[in-house]
Amino acid sequence: MSYQFVMLAVSIVLGICAISLRCFKAIKTTKYKNDERWQLVQNKANHVVMLYNSTLGIIICIGFVITIFVDSQFTMPLNRVLQYLLLAILLRDTIELFALHYFDKVL
Repeated sequence: MSYQFVMLAVSIVLGICAISLRCFKAIKTTKYKNDERWQLVQNKANHVVMLYNSTLGIIICIGFVITIFVDSQFTMPLNRVLQYLLLAILLRDTIELFALHYFDKVL
């Protein structure tokens, strides 16, 4: 019961961050009229997101290599795998939102 509650709470928070990202980008694009500074902020935030995607890909590859060479009887239900994939995708939006806020203040 507590696991489901935690997963629901995390999913809701990450979903709110994903929606906030879309709103933040729309507001700032109209506010700055898509000038060079805003494009630089978006490029730097996209670089951070690309690093996250690369790191996630490396972790998944390492996990596959470990499952090939280590003989274990570990099974996981499909719905749990899909939950983790959804959280990883939503976490990407959250990282982009925080990166946009950070680079908007710094630059």
